[in-house]
Amino acid sequence: MVNGGFEAGSTSGWSCQAGDRVVTSPVHSGSYALAGTPDNSTTAQCTQTVTVSPNTTYTLSAWVNGSYVYLGANAASGDVNTWTPGTNGTYQQLSLRLTTGATQTSLTLYIHGWYAQPTYYADDITLN
Repeated sequence: MVNGGFEAGSTSGWSCQAGDRVVTSPVHSGSYALAGTPDNSTTAQCTQTVTVSPNTTYTLSAWVNGSYVYLGANAASGDVNTWTPGTNGTYQQLSLRLTTGATQTSLTLYIHGWYAQPTYYADDITLN
């Protein structure tokens, strides 16, 4: 994974929708975090495609701050995700386990909010 903590000071390595930017506050760690502002037609999603090994179990995690923040990926069994209805203005860790398929060598990870919800923040996204 590239730039999971957004410490490049940009969304470099991620493919993001309009409304996504890097901010200096609030952050979970380091100097920067992702801020996504959904609107009526987008969820302010950022995605990143990474190289993985077949038949391997991974843990995807992120620290998020906001309401209706989703973290997920496309695993062998299809889309897997987790979300939070709200974090009360503090960072909370989202985490999920997924297993790649027998021939799967790439995985698309995503983070997004929900339509017309307030700005969400994400930091320290990891895949281990």
